[in-house]
Amino acid sequence: MTGRARSARWLLALAGCGLVALAWVVMAVTPSDDATEAPFVVVSQLGERAEGRNIAVTVDRVVAAETLRDQGWEADGDWVVVELDIESVRSESGVLFSWASLQLGDRRYQASERPPNTIFGLPLSTGLARAGAIAFELPEGTLDEARVDGPAEAVLSFAVDREIRLDSLIELTVDLGTLESEATVELAPEAWGDS
Repeated sequence: MTGRARSARWLLALAGCGLVALAWVVMAVTPSDDATEAPFVVVSQLGERAEGRNIAVTVDRVVAAETLRDQGWEADGDWVVVELDIESVRSESGVLFSWASLQLGDRRYQASERPPNTIFGLPLSTGLARAGAIAFELPEGTLDEARVDGPAEAVLSFAVDREIRLDSLIELTVDLGTLESEATVELAPEAWGDS
């Protein structure tokens, strides 16, 4: 084999290795399908107004309850009650408060539709906040376990559409182990007001 042929083989081998390395780099930096469709998260704090594409939310209070009451309706359990103000920002035509979840570890709980007068699922207006409450029903013992075992961070999230891909998602983190706790909570009545 001539020196020229050997050099050509080495060049081809180096080029092949370079292409493999380049392919590895491209795979490493290319976002996954989940990442390319992820919602745009706006992080909020208790009492702070957070605004997304077509949603603005202020969480005023988060409390744990053993019994939830709502205008004659009542249920015992492990409840997390969230009092908030929510409004649309750009458009109100057909805009509903359609996404409210509580993520605890790898489990996600949707806002309960059992209480008859929560603001979950109601239409929103632009520039006029809807004030009220939503409630999450957790498995029995979840709140006691959070108090005993220490920090149990839960992420509350809010959106105007059940399809949250590529849309705004307002998020607030709370520690279930340190939540104010009441034996019975009466859901705050729905009202309209300035945000």
